[in-house]
Amino acid sequence: MTFTNSHRGLRAALAALALAAAAPAALAEIDCWMDAEHPQTADQLAVGDARVAPLRQTLHQINALLHRQSALHELPRTRLRSSWQIGGLWNMPSRGANFLLRDHREPMWRGTCDVIKGADRWEPRATIVVTVNSPNTFFATAVPEFRDEQLEAYRELPATGRLGGHTLYGGHMLVFTPGGRLPWVPVSTAEYLDFMERSLQRQAVEADANRQAARQAAAPEAQEAMMQRVAEGLRKVDPAKAEQMMAEIRAQQAGARAHAEAVEARRRANPAIDNDPTRTMLAKLRAWRAALSPAQLAQQARLGLDGLQPQNGPAENYPLLAKPDPAFPWDRQHPARAQMLMVSVRGGDTFEMPMQRVLQTLDLAGLQALVATPNGGRGEVAVR
Repeated sequence: MTFTNSHRGLRAALAALALAAAAPAALAEIDCWMDAEHPQTADQLAVGDARVAPLRQTLHQINALLHRQSALHELPRTRLRSSWQIGGLWNMPSRGANFLLRDHREPMWRGTCDVIKGADRWEPRATIVVTVNSPNTFFATAVPEFRDEQLEAYRELPATGRLGGHTLYGGHMLVFTPGGRLPWVPVSTAEYLDFMERSLQRQAVEADANRQAARQAAAPEAQEAMMQRVAEGLRKVDPAKAEQMMAEIRAQQAGARAHAEAVEARRRANPAIDNDPTRTMLAKLRAWRAALSPAQLAQQARLGLDGLQPQNGPAENYPLLAKPDPAFPWDRQHPARAQMLMVSVRGGDTFEMPMQRVLQTLDLAGLQALVATPNGGRGEVAVR
C-alpha cells in the first residue's frame, strides 16, 4: 500500500513536472518564424553596401524587436514570415525601406519551416507593416486622392486613441519621428479649392479642344477630302462606280449633318440641358469660395466639401485631407538613417483579438529609439 501510494505520488510529480516543462511550448502556437531579407536595394545596390548599412541595421533591429514580442509567439497556429527590402535613394531626401511581417496558413506550408511558391498571394490574417522614411505611407492609402503639379493630397487617417503616449490612427497605425513631429500637414480649404479650379479649367480647355476637333472632322471640306482619298483607288478600276459611290456618300452626309444640326438646336434651346457643364461647375466652385471667410479658407479641407454637390450630413462625415510635410527636417547628410517610421498592426478573422494584444504590447520605446539617433539608439545587432 505504501509502495503504491509512493508510486502514484511519483507519477503525479513527474506529470506535473512534464506539464510545467511543456507550458512555454503550449503558449507558442506559431509553428515557426522565417526571415527573408532582399539581397538588393531597389536601386540595385548590394544589401551589404556600406552606403545602406544604417538602414539595414534598423531593419534588423525592427525584426529583432518583433521576435521578442511574446504576443506574436502566442498567435493561433500559423507560420510567420518577416521580409524586408531597402528602397532606392534616387532624388529623395532619404532612402526608404519596407518591412512586412505576415502569417501563412497551414495549406501554404512546405518543409519544416518554409512556405510554397506563391504563398504571398493568399490574403494574410495577421500583418505588421513598417515603412521607413516613406512620407506617403501615413495616409488611408499610399495613392493620393488627387495630384497635379502644385498639390498632392491624401485622406488623413483619423486619430482613434492613445497608446503608451503615442496617438493611434485608424485603429492600427503608429508614427515615430524624432521629437514626435508628424510627417504630414493639413491641406487647407484654399489649397483644395485652388486644385479643383485648376482641374476644372483643364477639363474645360480639353472639352473645347475636343469639340473643335469634332467640328473640323465633320466639316464638309474635311469629309470631302476623306472621300476623295477613299475613291482614288476605285477610280483606277471603275471611274463611274467611284462617282456613284461619292454621290451616295455625299447625300448621306448631308442628311446626317442636317439631323445633327437640328438636334443641337433643340438641345441648346432647352433650358434644362447644360450646354457647358464643366464651366457651370467652375462657376459654382468660384461662388462657393467667394462666400467663405479667410478663416474658413485656412481650415483643413474635407474631401467633397467644394460646393459642387449639396452637403450630405455633417462636415465630420467628409474625410480630412493632408499632404506630406514639405518642411520636414530631413537629415540629408545621412540619407540612410531612419528618420520616420510608420507601424501598422492588423488582424482579421481569428487573428483580430490576438493582433490587438500584439498592438497593445508593442515595444513603443524600442521603436521610438530607432529614430532617436543616427545609429538607431542601440548597438549593432547580429544579422539574422
